[in-house]
Amino acid sequence: MCFSASVSYSAAAVLVGAGVYALQQARRLDRPYLMWALVPVFFGLQQAFEGRVWQELDAGDARAAVPFALGFHFFSHFLWLWWFPLSSYLVEPGQTSKLGKLRKRVFGGCIIFGAFAGTLVFSVMLSHPEWMAVGMRVHSITYDFSVPYRSSIHLPVTPAALYALTILVPLLFSSHRLIRLWLAGCIVQFVDIGGLWLCLHLCLVLLRCRALALSRLHDPPSCCSRGIKGGSIASHWQGMK
Repeated sequence: MCFSASVSYSAAAVLVGAGVYALQQARRLDRPYLMWALVPVFFGLQQAFEGRVWQELDAGDARAAVPFALGFHFFSHFLWLWWFPLSSYLVEPGQTSKLGKLRKRVFGGCIIFGAFAGTLVFSVMLSHPEWMAVGMRVHSITYDFSVPYRSSIHLPVTPAALYALTILVPLLFSSHRLIRLWLAGCIVQFVDIGGLWLCLHLCLVLLRCRALALSRLHDPPSCCSRGIKGGSIASHWQGMK
């Protein structure tokens, strides 16, 4: 995160704490959402790594920052490439319609490609940490991983576009409205720090809505006492997606 080590550490503490709470709720109510509950925890750990990068750069030792930069890239260039597609895949109801089955196939392809690409890229980073250069520019950290040779393979899309598509397609085309809103929060995060809190809030809301739906499905008398007919529970849950 931009600005300073203290901001990164503060964000890490808030994210990990909220993630632990979300993880407890997911374990108790709906295990397919465990991966979504872990997202704030992993984001917090990623920010903690970047906090150490800030500290080393402030001390004027860019080479000492490289191991922590690799820790940051473990999440950005390996984990997220398959974690988000898999998280979306596990909560996607794909057995009821052709569109749902198509979503599951596309998300599955993103999982396989993300795992392969992430493993390939991050293994090269680990093998050659000397190719990583870390610096500061206008209150932000710059990471430059320069491979000392050029490939003769020319792809029709850039690696950055492949990276974005692998992560964004499962989020953008998810049938869950709150997951699409969470994606919007991630986009805002790149523009304003307030997007961080929006991402966290929507992740918790996603779990809360799922918990509410499950409690109503498992407690029919309580639902009826509130004026919700048994036949309308499914339509109520569909409106949350």
